[in-house]
Amino acid sequence: MHASAPNTASAPAVDLVIAVHDARRPVARAVRSVLDGSEGLVRVTVVAHDLGVATVTDALALTPDERAHVRVLGYNDHVRSPAGPFNHGLAHARAELVAVMGSDDTLEPGAVRAWLDVARERGSDVVLAPLRQGGTVLRNPLVRRGTGRPGPRATTPLDAVADRLLYRSAPLGLLRRSTLRRLGLTFTEGLATGEDLELSVRLWCSDARIDMLPSAPAYVVGADAADRVTGVVRPVADELRAVTRLRGTGLLDELAPSQRRALAIKVLRVHVLGALGRRPSAGDWDDDGPAVLRAEARAWLEAAPTALHALARADLAALRVVAGPAWVARPADDGRLPLGVDDGEPVTAGRLAAASVARARAGRLATLVPRDLPDVLDPESTVTRYVRYRLPW
Repeated sequence: MHASAPNTASAPAVDLVIAVHDARRPVARAVRSVLDGSEGLVRVTVVAHDLGVATVTDALALTPDERAHVRVLGYNDHVRSPAGPFNHGLAHARAELVAVMGSDDTLEPGAVRAWLDVARERGSDVVLAPLRQGGTVLRNPLVRRGTGRPGPRATTPLDAVADRLLYRSAPLGLLRRSTLRRLGLTFTEGLATGEDLELSVRLWCSDARIDMLPSAPAYVVGADAADRVTGVVRPVADELRAVTRLRGTGLLDELAPSQRRALAIKVLRVHVLGALGRRPSAGDWDDDGPAVLRAEARAWLEAAPTALHALARADLAALRVVAGPAWVARPADDGRLPLGVDDGEPVTAGRLAAASVARARAGRLATLVPRDLPDVLDPESTVTRYVRYRLPW
């Protein structure tokens, strides 16, 4: 490990880690946005990932005042993932509260100060940052109305299921370092994408106190990085490796039934159907892709059969092709599906591509309404989520 000149700031309240793998990234902009309005309470650690420390230090072009609150660490693993440099930076943190940030992202002025105030007032283990991209506020997580505003609900911590935390994989905001250590949480190394999935699921579903102030200054997701690692189209197995690995950790058996169901719904919607949606042509599929997607869909349906109640008709129609008709049948009264029957319909790239196109072209009714109308009231239904998106926080 190599570092730039020693940092002179003592005992920061927050250690924030930025990982950068390309000196062309606007990392100087990211650093200055963190320091803006932080009142000297934050130390920024820039991890030069497979880059020379001097190269990144030159790119930062820090003033003497800024240099007192910034350090550059070197880290080399030749893996195209932020997990290694994030873990490396966090291992060198000494503040009780820590944070991570992408090199092409920024914070609104005073963000760290505002999040820190929440953590101190409420004794938070996590303070989730509001998210913005361009002029759009990203409603993730889709918290209950009124959370974080003045009133009796203001000090109510967030709940993994009720506040849809499982849709927020990126742990952006402030994290209590002792809580991460107690729960044994780090970013998962060796994955091309999804390195934050296990960390966030375990954290959201733990006994940690999680807070959010939607009106606080936001974390701004950058839109100008042409080579974002997470935007690359990969073989299906690589794209889903994080959720496949998650099943193999034994975590599903540790979750409460409501948490397991909420996680399964999120995985089916975001990961399984997301992978389908990104491949609308037979040529988009690698040779093993169809079988991999089918196996993943079936595994999550088996883990939480009643997840089907929350899905809209267009999603169910697509899953009939992905998993097979028997796996999208109505669950029995005991919540089980009539599984174990080979429906005789092979999964092919052509059929999956057609299902992807059909789902994308489905009308508003099929996109919103579940198969059984009473399921409109399911807390995880598409209609419920649609309404929540349009209600003020």
